[in-house]
Amino acid sequence: MKGILTPKWVSFFVVLLMLIGLYFEGTHDTTAMILSLVLAMWLAIALHELGHIVFGKLSGFEFFFYIVGPIQIEKYTNGIQLKENKNWLFFGGVSMMTPPIQISKETIIKKWSMFAAGGPFLSLLLGTISYILYEQFSYVFLIYFAIMNGAIFLATILPIKTSRTDGYVLLSLLKNNDESTKLIENLLIGRELLSKRIPTEWDYEFIQLAKGKVASIEHLQYAMMVYYFENEKNGFQSAVKAMTEYSKIPVTKKNKFELAFLIHMQQLSHFLQDDVQVEQIEHCQTFLTSIEPVSFYRGKAMVAYLQNDKDVALKHIKKVKKIIEQNEALYGFFKVEKTLTKLVEEKISNNDKRKEAVN
Repeated sequence: MKGILTPKWVSFFVVLLMLIGLYFEGTHDTTAMILSLVLAMWLAIALHELGHIVFGKLSGFEFFFYIVGPIQIEKYTNGIQLKENKNWLFFGGVSMMTPPIQISKETIIKKWSMFAAGGPFLSLLLGTISYILYEQFSYVFLIYFAIMNGAIFLATILPIKTSRTDGYVLLSLLKNNDESTKLIENLLIGRELLSKRIPTEWDYEFIQLAKGKVASIEHLQYAMMVYYFENEKNGFQSAVKAMTEYSKIPVTKKNKFELAFLIHMQQLSHFLQDDVQVEQIEHCQTFLTSIEPVSFYRGKAMVAYLQNDKDVALKHIKKVKKIIEQNEALYGFFKVEKTLTKLVEEKISNNDKRKEAVN
């Protein structure tokens, strides 16, 4: 059941129901209206996010991914690839781009403002054009498309802090105050994390900034920076120690997806201890999903091994190594993921050898 309730399959069944509704005369008109509304909404969202991408490229930003509904377009070392979006959190549309490495604060404000404005601008433009065309041709889909674009424009241009709307980002950047400084810091930290540089080559100023942050959900991006850097620079135990305060953040149903990184970090820590308990590893695994495949399959490898299924464990490790191999040339932090995977693989192999020696 869980495998069916993904964006791809839910979208497929919705389309199938629409086609069935169009087939029967009694439901044709109602279904056609609903289908027009759904299509207008999907196109409006897709084009809104495309507006961000276009304006981002004009600003010199680097593209990473574009997601709308069940569709995900992502950058890989061998080019742009089309794949399935498995994350319902991104179903409503999201685009990810980062600024160039060398850029001043003043320039980044201008360029990021342009990127943030791209989506609402295109929504407003398309909504206006659609309404004008509707007045000329009275084609009902045009008014639906105009309404959807207008709704998305209003929803994204209003400066709402809790949802970090485009309007909020624009207003904060234009004010050039403490809030805009925080936004820029987050953007630059994200750019560093997603760069090709390995953690020990990351900007030292950002490392120190990240280490000085108070442990909170808001600062998880900074925690990731410290964790990867400490792993690469001083080893796994140093990284675990650096995450002590972050490990105290309570996990709830509401924040479990946000905290997946910390949960897997704790899972690794438990597994690499001498007195590891399968219950600990299984408990951590319940919070992980295939949305983040490295932690998910590495966790499954730990669980399988502790359940005395070495073949399955190694199969999952092989899958993790393949994912890392596909991404390490594009993202520098994958060097640390390779090291962590090696630690897990070595424990499986060494423990297996010990069992053979005892026998």
